[in-house]
Amino acid sequence: MASPKLAFSPHQNPAPDAVDRRLSGGDHRAVEADSDLAAIAERNYVGAYRKLVEHIPAGSIRLFGAVTAFTTGLPIGIFNGCIVVEPANASDLAASLQWVVGLDVPYRVWIREELASGLAAVPIGLGLEREAWLFPGMVLRSGPQPPPPAPGVTVRSVEGRQALEEHRELHISKGMSAESAMRMFPASLVADPDVRLFTAHLDGRPAGTSLAIRTADAAGVYNVGTLPDARRRGVGTAATWAAVVAGRAWGRDTIVLQSSEIGFSLYRAMGFRTVVNWVTFRPAPTPPTQTSRGPRPESPRSA
Repeated sequence: MASPKLAFSPHQNPAPDAVDRRLSGGDHRAVEADSDLAAIAERNYVGAYRKLVEHIPAGSIRLFGAVTAFTTGLPIGIFNGCIVVEPANASDLAASLQWVVGLDVPYRVWIREELASGLAAVPIGLGLEREAWLFPGMVLRSGPQPPPPAPGVTVRSVEGRQALEEHRELHISKGMSAESAMRMFPASLVADPDVRLFTAHLDGRPAGTSLAIRTADAAGVYNVGTLPDARRRGVGTAATWAAVVAGRAWGRDTIVLQSSEIGFSLYRAMGFRTVVNWVTFRPAPTPPTQTSRGPRPESPRSA
């Protein structure tokens, strides 16, 4: 979920030199050895999808051995797929993928880096491609206090019907369909005591989002996003801090998130450190002339 990042993300269209630097073996690949924190980050990551599925009627989660497979039914790749965070059998991963592919939704596969070499042949054999970015799970422990928001930036908790409609409309303005926005953000999600949604405003207009999800031993930051014309104004930073503060208010001193390329330096500056990496696989684009059934591609806006 997110990004990591759940519906739309500030981590789009990074400067080419930034991408080259980060994909060439930058410090995002360095992992601080702490197996306990890595396990906490993984539990929250899987738990976030469980929470989302809980509130979406079409949602479902199935376990195939050590593989967690899930679907929300949404036509967005990061909301359907398979997660491997502990040693798993290739046959279980194959079975989980067959289940997800049969649902005819865009999807992803996330495998913990240490396990990827032994399992990569399964998604690759089914026509999936490995993404270049090594997906980092990051943790903040009792770190710095949030700074004041940048000028013109405010963040409000989503409470009540009007605030929820504003939150949905913000996602729709970024390209999400109205139907998906309604399904993704039902009133029951806002009412869940383990969930907090936030809308960030820039000069009085909605410009960004974030989401906090509480699990047993951590709080996760997800769905951090900023509208393109509001970037580099402190909106994403303030939205992220709002979710961090919500987690601390729940009594969770461990805050976790997953980062894509353009957000990594921001999260590092906030004090987050990488404790686990995941390798991500996604269906390869289907040639226009291909008519046989196979892994379903997704539209660019669903990336």
